[in-house]
Amino acid sequence: MIQSIIVYTGAAVFMALLGWHVNRREQRQLAAGGAELPLYSWEIVTAVLFYIALSSVRWLTTWDFSMYYNYYVSMQSLGDFSRENFEPGFDFISSMMAQAGLHYAFFFGFWATIHILLLAYALRHRKVLLPWISLCLFLGPYYIWWMSTIRQAILECLLVVMIELIIRRKFWIYCAVAIAAMLIHKMAVLLIPLYFVPLIPVKTAKRWMPYALLAACVLLGSFPQWIKWCFDQVGQLFSLVGYGHYYRLFNTDVTYAFRDMIGPARLFPLLTGIIIIWYYPEIKRMFASDRGLSALYRFSLLGLGYLNLMGNTTQYLSRPGDLPRCCFLLMISYTMCYLWRVRKWIPLAILCASNFYYAYYEIYKAVTIRGSIYTPELYQTFLF
Repeated sequence: MIQSIIVYTGAAVFMALLGWHVNRREQRQLAAGGAELPLYSWEIVTAVLFYIALSSVRWLTTWDFSMYYNYYVSMQSLGDFSRENFEPGFDFISSMMAQAGLHYAFFFGFWATIHILLLAYALRHRKVLLPWISLCLFLGPYYIWWMSTIRQAILECLLVVMIELIIRRKFWIYCAVAIAAMLIHKMAVLLIPLYFVPLIPVKTAKRWMPYALLAACVLLGSFPQWIKWCFDQVGQLFSLVGYGHYYRLFNTDVTYAFRDMIGPARLFPLLTGIIIIWYYPEIKRMFASDRGLSALYRFSLLGLGYLNLMGNTTQYLSRPGDLPRCCFLLMISYTMCYLWRVRKWIPLAILCASNFYYAYYEIYKAVTIRGSIYTPELYQTFLF
């Protein structure tokens, strides 16, 4: 337990200090008439290497670790693995590393490298967010979830980068990237319709509209039986994206399909969304130079609304709502940055409490709850 607290807290503070330093150095350089600092600034390179090292030496941490670990070592010893629905791109890259005899640390480190490089690229013009991003990343759910859902996490980080293609109206390039990403995870097909979300004209900027839509999602999600009827109509689509077996289980096992999920993991993101909606007009004015801010905001609310719609169903049905998770991470950081600058300490404290609790909550559950495959694991390393 102590090791987990030290690792997550230390990683958050260390990377936040690096982010604060590079942003402060860039601001001084811009004030002197210079240019933005590049991605290969020593602070960013240090943070990236630290993230990769921390991810490479993990051992038996998060519930999906064993599945990916067994997959990789089976590839090394047998040249094959029994799970047949992994995508060909993921299979090919993994098999190349396995055949080369690379330690599984290289396997986990490689995918962590993709995560952090995509995030770093998305933040290259947003260095002001780096301290807040770092704190949210390690103290919130993002690092723990990303290193569990390795393939899907790539799509979450990729969507933030692809916002630039939406802004520049590069639809066919956007589609090509989404199709290529399907080689890593089939769910990338859902990125294609997401292209149009930031382009939908909205005539009003009143707060009541997003509040009303979010309240409707919460209300409908509280009575999820209607979802079964809807998905009976489109159940075949699940087979096309590799989730046919989950749909069949959803359709035959009521205890699997429906669950009562009311807890911090659902309530705190909802509280965070309420705060973001309230301050978004001011945030948009403060960061008017960021052309992707509106897209980040829309994707964040879309993901939050979907997760509240599907929050009481199986996690596999709610997973598409995780695609905009990295967008939500950026919007939280923008909101924290705004509140810090204008010295609104009470909403900032609420936002910090709502987003910096998760790692410690998982550590608490790992110590007190046993006997479930979904019980979180403490941070461990094979080094010692």
